[in-house]
Amino acid sequence: MPPSPSLTALHASLAERLAELRGVRPEDLPEPLLDVVVRGVKLPGGEVYIVRPDDWEALRDEEGAAARPIPYWARLWQSAEILARALARQPPRPGTKVIELGCGLGLPSIVAARGGAAVTATDGHEDAVAFAAHSLALNEQEATVIRADIANDADALADLGPFDLVLAADVLYTVANADAMLLILPRLLEPDGRVLLADPDRAGGRRFLAAARSLFHVQTKEDDDVKLHTLRPR
Repeated sequence: MPPSPSLTALHASLAERLAELRGVRPEDLPEPLLDVVVRGVKLPGGEVYIVRPDDWEALRDEEGAAARPIPYWARLWQSAEILARALARQPPRPGTKVIELGCGLGLPSIVAARGGAAVTATDGHEDAVAFAAHSLALNEQEATVIRADIANDADALADLGPFDLVLAADVLYTVANADAMLLILPRLLEPDGRVLLADPDRAGGRRFLAAARSLFHVQTKEDDDVKLHTLRPR
């Protein structure tokens, strides 16, 4: 069982933070957003616990009716699990400065923090920020969690760096994201830093890699249906 407070306390804390970030009253939050479950993810080095909305389809429909973006952040995607597994097998050293872009529920960030890295978890969606922060607390890990989008907040993200390690899992699902990643990564990395990018061979991922090879040395490993790319500056 997770080492955190009860689900009732977690629910209350989430509601308070989500309402604050959205600028609404807790009672005005959509019900599927607060209908949460805790899922254990078995990884090398120990199980990690993630809090997430229980019914993704119901949340998607509710958000669509309110003309809000599709809550892609609210699913635990295979790419995030593959990236987390790779980090668990070879954790960053204590003190390594790490940033995760598009962290969603925060699984890779939790694993990096568990190894003693100084982690900054970022996502452009305010709901993701709240859930990632609570998942970190659920696992008794510390990290900085901020709302920041790779395209619209590139300057603010660059000001936080440079970083030894940049993490991203399945963020290249749009052409805009692929182009934004290509622009921001050189601004985030230390000269001897690296990027770990998990992608299920999306068109945006192929577009990004085709352009990125002029800036980075790229090594790729396949794990199930996901490709894990390691990029190092040329």
